[in-house]
Amino acid sequence: MTIKLNGSTECLEPDHLSVRGLLAAKSWSFPLIIVKVNGVLVARDEWDTARVADGDVVEAAHLMSGG
Repeated sequence: MTIKLNGSTECLEPDHLSVRGLLAAKSWSFPLIIVKVNGVLVARDEWDTARVADGDVVEAAHLMSGG
């Protein structure tokens, strides 16, 4: 599948992944990540069921905290 991830075109296998599967495929394990799929925020407790499919636009941001 081909998606737009943070503004860049990404080609991934298989044809669809869960949000958690996408993050794992990219080796992103930061504790404070937020994810939007096609402009809709995906709650962390929905990452296993929310699907990313061919043509989707995904934005993932690592939030940082500190002082």
